[in-house]
Amino acid sequence: MQPNAPKRTVIGWAPQVDDDRTQQQQTPPPLPPAPQPSEAQHPMAYATTMYAEQSPSYTPVYPQYQQQAYAPQPQPQYDYSQQQYAQQPYYAPPHAEMHVPAMATVAAEQQPLREQANATVGVSERLRFIRLTYLHLLLAILAFAGLEYLLMTNPFLVEKVSIPFVTFALGGRWNWGIVLAVFMAVSWVADYWASHSKSRAMQYAGLGFYVIAEAVIFVPLLAIVAVKTQAILARGGADPNIIRDSAYVTLAVFGALTASVFITKKDFSFLRSGLMMASGAALMLIVLSLAFGFNLGLVFSIGMVLLAAGYILFQTSQVLAHYDPRNHVAASLALFSSVALMFWYVIRIFMRARE
Repeated sequence: MQPNAPKRTVIGWAPQVDDDRTQQQQTPPPLPPAPQPSEAQHPMAYATTMYAEQSPSYTPVYPQYQQQAYAPQPQPQYDYSQQQYAQQPYYAPPHAEMHVPAMATVAAEQQPLREQANATVGVSERLRFIRLTYLHLLLAILAFAGLEYLLMTNPFLVEKVSIPFVTFALGGRWNWGIVLAVFMAVSWVADYWASHSKSRAMQYAGLGFYVIAEAVIFVPLLAIVAVKTQAILARGGADPNIIRDSAYVTLAVFGALTASVFITKKDFSFLRSGLMMASGAALMLIVLSLAFGFNLGLVFSIGMVLLAAGYILFQTSQVLAHYDPRNHVAASLALFSSVALMFWYVIRIFMRARE
């Protein structure tokens, strides 16, 4: 070995001085405690150090990992002050520009793909509700027409139901007032069953109960139409076809009003208060006519047709946007009541016009 040649030591390099008699070795200063290596930087050193700390009797195979000083590595800095960063579903390096999605976007990304792909969840439910509503309305109108035909042609029903009811209803103005009061009570009960009952059977019972009540209360009006038609024919006139033409006009007006709401998508909810006040005023006129015995003429019938048209607009917009999709029975009952109201007063107009 050459004199003054440096010697390799365990902890590093140190100068070695030989003067042939004395060897002086310069001992380096003690190193500062080495920082513990992180698992991401040096997995082997991290595992060795952790095991040595937990087991004092363990002697590491690679002692240099305990003596080697690791330079601190720059750690990525993240700002976790906002909740969005904590829910970030992906890793972005510190030098890259990180886009933090909004909370709604993160919540939508966590939903199943099938739910995200179905873009017509609410729309399809509303369409199904509309179809069921108008299907039940059609069935209610057909049932009403069938009941009217039976009440006017079936001998048993004519003798046991129609003739006694017409005799009582037309026996005096107060009798007709009693009929109207009973009909209003029945209508309230039927609407309550259809609108507030959770049982589907009770909802259908309400709709059926109301259709039967409408069919029965129309019997005196149809009896008056039959008498007037016989009088016209006895004078040599042609058949006025009051019922047929009234049905055509009612269905045409109802179809036009419904189409206008569906095409324009206008919300007629603002008509609610006006319709309620107009209904109250009409009811007061009916009560006054019964009390004082005056006849409600053609102007009143036209006003009631306009009131029924307002109800059709209001209820159609409710069906289109506001009704609970589970209440198609109640919606069909409401529409049927407006159609029946319009049909009643259209018949009165045609009777007056074709006398």
